[in-house]
Amino acid sequence: MLELVEAVGSAIAKYRPRIIVHGDIMLDEYLGGEVERISPEAPIPVVAGNSHMFRLGGAANVAANLASLGSRVELAGILGDDEAATILLGLLEQGAVGASNVIKVDGRRTTRKLRVIAGAQQIVRVDFEDTSIPAKDVISLQIETSKKAIEGAAALIISDYNKGACSDPVARELVKFARALGIPVLCDPKGRAFGKYAGSSIITPNRREAGEALAMPLADTNALTFAASEFRSTLGLEACVITLGASGMFLSTSDGDRAIPAFSQDVADVTGAGDCVIAALALALACGLPHYASCVFANAVASTSVSKIGSVAVKLEDVTRKFAIGPARRNGSKLIPRELLRSKVDELRQAGETVVFTNGCFDVFHVGHLHSLQQCAELGTFVIVGLNSDASVKALKGPERPVNVVADRAAVLMAMDLVDAVVVFDGDTPEELIKIVRPDVLVKGADYLGKEIAGREFVESYGGRLELVPLKRNVSTTSVLDRLKGTVR
Repeated sequence: MLELVEAVGSAIAKYRPRIIVHGDIMLDEYLGGEVERISPEAPIPVVAGNSHMFRLGGAANVAANLASLGSRVELAGILGDDEAATILLGLLEQGAVGASNVIKVDGRRTTRKLRVIAGAQQIVRVDFEDTSIPAKDVISLQIETSKKAIEGAAALIISDYNKGACSDPVARELVKFARALGIPVLCDPKGRAFGKYAGSSIITPNRREAGEALAMPLADTNALTFAASEFRSTLGLEACVITLGASGMFLSTSDGDRAIPAFSQDVADVTGAGDCVIAALALALACGLPHYASCVFANAVASTSVSKIGSVAVKLEDVTRKFAIGPARRNGSKLIPRELLRSKVDELRQAGETVVFTNGCFDVFHVGHLHSLQQCAELGTFVIVGLNSDASVKALKGPERPVNVVADRAAVLMAMDLVDAVVVFDGDTPEELIKIVRPDVLVKGADYLGKEIAGREFVESYGGRLELVPLKRNVSTTSVLDRLKGTVR
């Protein structure tokens, strides 16, 4: 998964997509100090205050995370005309978040959450807010303003905290407008009625929110599978991501369901973790990355966030540094997950590379393997090796194979300058991989002459070619193993 984090980080740094966040804008206020005694007035701790700070919260925190991660971001929503609004707008400017679409409403109170922290422990929170649905003229102005911002954006996030900015008519209209333009919409939902998010690309409820919306506990994988499927079906979603806190997240798409584990983490404060998740997810998807890779990256960002106190805008360099592969594992970057293969090949095409594809088990690497790879390198500029998984080798070669597990076989290939990328596949043939790679040259051994070759028709259909390369005589993994067993003298 570290390779995915690195790859997504590189894509974000390259594309810097423009993303719109519409939602409930909040100001987080923190009073910090130490507790040394109990009040004589009541059985409560007395905090000797020594710090006071303000941070962006709610939709503003989503926007701040996007900006910190490298996105060009604009925020839309409503504020009161009060001191908290003035502080918020100043923080947004400092965080390079566009705020020209934020609407001030006379007589409305800006949402402010005051947290009192003793040492590292939050002991009380006081909320100052107005959660009423705005008047019709304000709703109309919200829709009009946000629509103008959405045009030309790479993604829209609706960050709903049930504070009034994401009322039913506003959410429905913005989702409909963005989707009509082909812009992906990600919604962080609140409440029990998810109908206003219908037509979105993705929703990202946490386990409790998802369970409350369906009036059922989500205690196990079967329940998560049912819930995610129900949301995708009833709301017409492309995907559903249910966040699971320290357990990671659950991704459901038309291609299937996947539990994505969290990265190990030292948790200091979970405040704003959901904001980090939807920001990172939207940013990765806006760069054209697939759902799984985007979720892995979002997990990495959330892990970085919860290791700090309060709502913290996570920097892209913090994430990439924390999850860097490092020199000792640099060859591991040659191992390309299937989910990122298509985007990798697109990059190669744009760079003018001639892509060569070959495949095999490469179990007990020998000079015959070396000879074949040398010929592959002579036929193009970028060699991709499809490597049979352990289950695939066992099915093809018998129960005693492979001798070396797939991680070890991949490590040998990745250590070679002749090989530029390795992709592991299941099944008897690599045909599905070939259809993703669309190689300029498909390479097989000369022993396939006159035989059916997986992917050949497809490659030749777009002008690619098949090359049958000569093999080293009397050299094979089987012969090597036979010598070791003493059956060949």
